[in-house]
Amino acid sequence: MPQSTQKDSFVVSCTVSPEKTLLAVEFHDFTFTFHAQWLYDAKCDDGPSRTAADAFCQQSNQAKIKSADVLGKDLLSKVVVTWDLGDKVSHFPVAWLRVMGDLVARIDSLSSSNGDKSLEEPQDSILRTLDIPEFSFKDIFHPTSEPDTGTMTKTRVFEHLLHPSASGLIKIVDLPEPDVEAEKNKTGTIVTMVLKELFGSVFHHPVRGSDKTFNVSSHHQDDVQRAAGLPNYDTSQVLLPHVDHAHYIHPIRVQGWYILEGESENTFVSTRAVIETMHKEEPGLVALLESSPMTVGRVAPYYNPPMLQATVDTVITTLPGFPSAIKRVRWHPHLAGSLVTPFEDYTEANKAHRKFQQIMRRETHQLKLQLRPGDLYLWDNFRILHGRESVGKVPRTGVGQTVPEQVVEDQHRALHMKVVAKYIEERWLVHLPMAQLCHLAKLMT
Repeated sequence: MPQSTQKDSFVVSCTVSPEKTLLAVEFHDFTFTFHAQWLYDAKCDDGPSRTAADAFCQQSNQAKIKSADVLGKDLLSKVVVTWDLGDKVSHFPVAWLRVMGDLVARIDSLSSSNGDKSLEEPQDSILRTLDIPEFSFKDIFHPTSEPDTGTMTKTRVFEHLLHPSASGLIKIVDLPEPDVEAEKNKTGTIVTMVLKELFGSVFHHPVRGSDKTFNVSSHHQDDVQRAAGLPNYDTSQVLLPHVDHAHYIHPIRVQGWYILEGESENTFVSTRAVIETMHKEEPGLVALLESSPMTVGRVAPYYNPPMLQATVDTVITTLPGFPSAIKRVRWHPHLAGSLVTPFEDYTEANKAHRKFQQIMRRETHQLKLQLRPGDLYLWDNFRILHGRESVGKVPRTGVGQTVPEQVVEDQHRALHMKVVAKYIEERWLVHLPMAQLCHLAKLMT
């Protein structure tokens, strides 16, 4: 849907069809035509919750529109609809109609704009630039005398982390000095402080408990066996790009990584860029990443009792109802076992998984960073793979913390609701898909 920059004369007129079953809303650059029944089902005049009699799936009558008119010409104007049954009147916010129109309406005319690509697969910027947005710790933990500073910073952080067109990787700067012993003991860590300020809470581990981080260390050769018999703890080895929690039923959404001591060369890979390349080179293989599940499992014997976790899932999960929009990538080559596919699909499915791995290891698809003490990065664990090529200075300790998907999504929605609710009543926002809520927030500001 085209985004208008002309906030004056935002909407021009509206017209009811002769059958009273359609409503055309004309904006200055295009026209949307809505089903009268959809408008009737979606109207939130009496709030977003429905009684048994009002639930749309209970209705059997065909809604018809008696008349419609526009009150105002700007973003805050409304389309006033009088229903044919009982002369009941509904006031639809025009900006709300605009952001919902590209999902449910017919586009009768369109300007030369390329349209809104918010639900289409984007060109991921991590392929084209090494520029990583930086955010100040001081702005995130804003002074109480400037309450809007923190809100604006958090909104921008969410935008750069989660929006499909953003790289999904940011750096936090201007950090305080760490309490080294507390960091090593996984309590009171800087990364936990930052993530809790941004999202409200962090992942609650079933064994470690709440707020504690996970630490990954690389020490001198004589003490890499500190966890005897656990070869994976010799972390000087190459760690292939992966997402964390790949072996969990519900992987975490956002990850933070703080370097406490030592140095290493780490890699970050845009899964969207890898998939885009697969579409160009082997287009028939991408669908197999969406339909051929694999086993992903892990044993953590350093807990008592040992933790055994596993899941079966596909590499690509698409957004429900939008098969061309990728919601999440699940990938961990070190923990993946085998494909779970019918016999006749195995060969091509195996080829697809190997191609996915091969592309991400190309120099053109890897962003390599030298991580040093005091570096703190956050990334979208649904879209960005991370790995390690080598360890430099030792001893090296990295402090990690994560945030579950539900916590991220709830906070993301709350931030945008806070912005938009100044202009449109909340009852119209409750049922808005997240992409449309983000679009509406941009329109209103």
